[in-house]
Amino acid sequence: MTGTVFAQGHNTTDTSLPITVDSSFFQSLGATPKHTKFNHMSADANAATTQQPQRIVSVPNFTRAFVFQGQVFPFTMTGRDPLEGRTTTIPTNYVPMSLFFDQFVDANGNNIVIDATTITDEIKRSPNFENADYTSGDTQFGDAVQRAEFFNIINTERHDRDGWHTLLSTPQTLIPVTIEVPAGAAVVFSAKDGNVGALIDINFIVSQLNTLIQTEGLSVDAVPIFLTRNAVYGDFKQGKPVDCCVGGFHTAFETKQVENTHFVQLFDFATSLDSDIADFVFGDPTAFADVNALSHELSETMNDPFVNNVVPNYQIPGAKPGVCQNVLETGDVIENLPNDSFPVTLHGFTYHPQTEGLLEWFEGESPSTAIDGAYSYPDTTKLTSPFTPCPTT
Repeated sequence: MTGTVFAQGHNTTDTSLPITVDSSFFQSLGATPKHTKFNHMSADANAATTQQPQRIVSVPNFTRAFVFQGQVFPFTMTGRDPLEGRTTTIPTNYVPMSLFFDQFVDANGNNIVIDATTITDEIKRSPNFENADYTSGDTQFGDAVQRAEFFNIINTERHDRDGWHTLLSTPQTLIPVTIEVPAGAAVVFSAKDGNVGALIDINFIVSQLNTLIQTEGLSVDAVPIFLTRNAVYGDFKQGKPVDCCVGGFHTAFETKQVENTHFVQLFDFATSLDSDIADFVFGDPTAFADVNALSHELSETMNDPFVNNVVPNYQIPGAKPGVCQNVLETGDVIENLPNDSFPVTLHGFTYHPQTEGLLEWFEGESPSTAIDGAYSYPDTTKLTSPFTPCPTT
């Protein structure tokens, strides 16, 4: 069954074919792959995640801390502490989001629909949910990254190195939805081969997601995943795009509070681009391709589930000097570097999950105690030394 979410203020509008553009259109918008994040939790709930985790009802999580230049930085991650040496499986839900465009039609006059349900099997059989061979173990992608950063703990004589995992269950597909995108909230374009993609107002899609959250029957002990196909997101002004391109985000928000206990829902949203659309937008067929954006968000959900792990302020690799942040976002520190994906072949299909930064990079640890002294994983060549502090003026 498919539900349709109707945009507010829907009116009959003039229609047009997808626009014909070249790479200069996206270049003029500063088209680079990027992600965002949100935290909608009270100050008390944020404090409880590290100080009194028993007051948080959410996915299983553990808290540790590191010290940098005399300051203590606590952090929370999804799963169980690696010292426990046991496996944790996190339930996941999956919602494919198709897109129906009021303004744009095909050559026969039919409204263009970008159908996300056609790639459901491809997503659910990806390295995010099925095992592949990594140097940190035969396991899922996000778990391989976590095992790499805690390899100094799990690879000891007193621990079964194969016993500690944080796994995502095979996603339960919830009711697919179709989002009706009104005029002025998107630009639909045609790639060289005739395949269509869309640049959509990110504020519009966030408002639609806020509605869907209320209708899909989510549970705080599971990670819901909402995914679109062949769409990227940016800000619009007066119906025109002004920047590009967000490929997803992860968030944590409170669903209720019972006395002193906070119920916190995690949430992941991402796009999946066909290689031709990725190449058309970015000049790189792997950018946001298949599970590239989704792996970024899921790995960050595992390493910073409540979007509140504060670390020393660092310069973002590959970004302009002074572009900095101070959160443990493992994908953000890779996304500005070229060739950020790590090809993994399953079922005859080559996926492109994104390499992630490791905890040791954010800790400023030298040498790194991660697997093979790495600072990034699975591609250990992306980051070869600890973070660079944000330049001060």
